[in-house]
Amino acid sequence: MSLGWALRGYIGGGPLGAMIPGALVALCLCLLVDRDGDDAAVIAAFGAIGIGFGGQETYGQTIGLAFDPATRWWGLGGLAVKGAVWGLLGGAVLALALVRQRFTFNQIAIGVLAMGLATQAGWKLINEPKLIYFSNPIDKPRPELWAGLGLGAIALLGWLNDRAMWSFAKRGALLGGIGFSVGGAIQVAGKALYPSPAIGYWKIMELLLGAMLGAAFGSAAWRWRHDLSRRPKPEAPIGAAAHIAIAAAVVVAALLINETPARANFTLVGVPLLLLAAWLPAAAWHMAITLTYTAFALDYREHHPEIPQLALLGAVALSAFAVAWLVARWRSARLLFLVLLWTAVGNSLLKSFVPMREGGDNLIAMEALFVLMALGATWLTPRKTNSAT
Repeated sequence: MSLGWALRGYIGGGPLGAMIPGALVALCLCLLVDRDGDDAAVIAAFGAIGIGFGGQETYGQTIGLAFDPATRWWGLGGLAVKGAVWGLLGGAVLALALVRQRFTFNQIAIGVLAMGLATQAGWKLINEPKLIYFSNPIDKPRPELWAGLGLGAIALLGWLNDRAMWSFAKRGALLGGIGFSVGGAIQVAGKALYPSPAIGYWKIMELLLGAMLGAAFGSAAWRWRHDLSRRPKPEAPIGAAAHIAIAAAVVVAALLINETPARANFTLVGVPLLLLAAWLPAAAWHMAITLTYTAFALDYREHHPEIPQLALLGAVALSAFAVAWLVARWRSARLLFLVLLWTAVGNSLLKSFVPMREGGDNLIAMEALFVLMALGATWLTPRKTNSAT
């Protein structure tokens, strides 16, 4: 998840980019608690979308407050709040997929809808009026969403009230808050003591936050490993035509989300996607893998306006359908984990070096770290799923 978060900061900001670490950590947990097939697809989709919800947050100006001695503690406190909310909601949604066999579809649907409504209520009642504000306090230019996301998490947890879900959410909140605030403090201290590191302090913050959240969810999964190894009944497979239709819908969804400016737009899209994943598990693979891939492929296009855009858009579409074909063919947690991992790292390399971007030495150090971490993750990936017993 540390690598996924660092990649998110480079090849895909916002909620769609945050799906990268969400999908990767979810698939890792599937391998470790012996969950595979379309069951793993639902877990991966919930992980990607659940972590993606926090990607609606804005925190650049919050970090800026931490650099000013007059507002340092307010800025670091804001990072702690935002990191805690990110881990709280992401952990709750991820855990729901892992224990969903305990609930009926109607119970899950009510919980997810309540989460969406509570998110909108918190945004409108607290964040939109900017009653408590962690960005620029003078002109208050950016809408925040931390209160909405926090209320959404409480609504989901309160309705289903599952101990494993609370465990994931509480650990995510604790370590997410620590990871974000400590990462911000490292930026402040680092800029003063050693202003030109090989890898920038912003990236170090992302690596730390991802590692902390990965530790939170990994420790929660270990705590509940015997419960999480209980799989729901297998679902009936769907045909190739249905896969094509779902993949097309997911690619279009990525384009729409990417072009919609509303602060809470991903919640509006994410809620029905979660319900679709729970209802039709075969579709969940495309939400977790095809949608996430399409998002960072579009990021490459947006950052290279000097390349003919129509040709790049065609390349994105073709490559997205190639990934969708692999998804429909393999439907394996291990194989699709590796597909997502290496296409993300490959996209990062393309963004840095094709054509070559400014900031040469820093990019080389960052990309070398990405490749080493991806190689390590690949080496550690079990060739067969492990029994949690």
